[in-house]
Amino acid sequence: MAKTSRPAVVSRKQQSRVEKERQQRRIVLMVTITIAVAVVLILGYGVVDTLYLQNMRPVATVDGEKITLEQFQNRARFDRFQLIQNTIQLAQYQQLFQADPNSANYFTSQIQLNVSKLNDPTQLGNQVIDELINEAIIRREAQKLGITVTDEEVEKAFQEAFGFFPDGTPTAIPTATPFSTATYSPQQLTLAPYTATPTEAPTPTQSPETTETAVETPQATVTLGPTSTPFPTPTPMTEEGFKSGLENYLATLKTEAQIDEKTFREIVRSSLLYQKVFDEITRDVPTEEDWVWARHILVATPEEAAVVAESLKNGADFAQLAAQFSTDTSTKERGGDLGWFERGQMVSEFENAVFSMTEIGQISDPVQSQFGYHIIQLLGKERRPVSENRLSTLKQQKFDSWLEETKASLKIERNENWIAKVPTVPTLPPGLGF
Repeated sequence: MAKTSRPAVVSRKQQSRVEKERQQRRIVLMVTITIAVAVVLILGYGVVDTLYLQNMRPVATVDGEKITLEQFQNRARFDRFQLIQNTIQLAQYQQLFQADPNSANYFTSQIQLNVSKLNDPTQLGNQVIDELINEAIIRREAQKLGITVTDEEVEKAFQEAFGFFPDGTPTAIPTATPFSTATYSPQQLTLAPYTATPTEAPTPTQSPETTETAVETPQATVTLGPTSTPFPTPTPMTEEGFKSGLENYLATLKTEAQIDEKTFREIVRSSLLYQKVFDEITRDVPTEEDWVWARHILVATPEEAAVVAESLKNGADFAQLAAQFSTDTSTKERGGDLGWFERGQMVSEFENAVFSMTEIGQISDPVQSQFGYHIIQLLGKERRPVSENRLSTLKQQKFDSWLEETKASLKIERNENWIAKVPTVPTLPPGLGF
């Protein structure tokens, strides 16, 4: 008769050992999973931090409004693009004016300044942050004033920049001359009998010892502002030409500066908003101010000035003394006549003296400036329209003052996380990086 088999009996000790081993395997598994998850999270955070979080960190804040690293880098690439385009244009002018050493040297110096800025990340970076802080302040002010820029206005800016006017080319508004056509009094014509129509003041000039007109040289604008544009020089074209030109320009921006259309449109929108706020802030700048017609005798020493002044008191002819003693060779042969001029054209000491004079024919005491000693005679004074250049200067001065005052009233913080992250693209074409 076969024996009946019995199930193996597992002792408590064996059961305890099996359970302990099972728990150990579970712990090892959990630790392995935890480590694996931690590694994935760390790697994932690194990727997210590199691709997103770092770009969202502020390089500056304006009363709590963040200016991100991504915004900074986009603008830095755009500013580099504009600076390079400006450098290329300057190089073309340099070639065009190479027969004139003075002009060629001027363009060379401008090119070198641009190259220096392109090669100095800190300088370019600080400029970009200044721009973005200013734009944040402009946006705050625009919101207060209810000023906006529509998509249609941005599109119109594109069209005008490329010379495309779907509603017809706008008619230029003629510039009014600041010089009156009034006849001069017998007293004025007696004081200056050598001319019935006084010479108009040179434009521009910075001192009364010279009346030579400065030769202006072409220069492209780089920084966004009330008179600048980020577009190429406009030329008349059809709608098809406009679309093609804009498409090519956007493609160049994308390829060379890594700027997409959306980002570029926002840059243009900021420029238009700047202009609107600028116009509002400077709306009340006076468009008229005092103009004077004066002549002077310029001498080198106070002793010479005293001799001339004494001669005038004794009835000597002003024009004859100017021809005899004045060191201002540009005016002495016409009696020292400086013509009509407004503020901002002469050195401050001269201006303060002549604009404080009130009586036609009045002669000043000797006035010292960096050029010597002036004896000035007032020949005319009246209110006239401010010249275009002067009005532009006055508006810019008022806007700059407003901007600085506003900055002082806000909490503005600048960080340094951008210093090692200033873009180095786009780059100068070969041959321009000297």
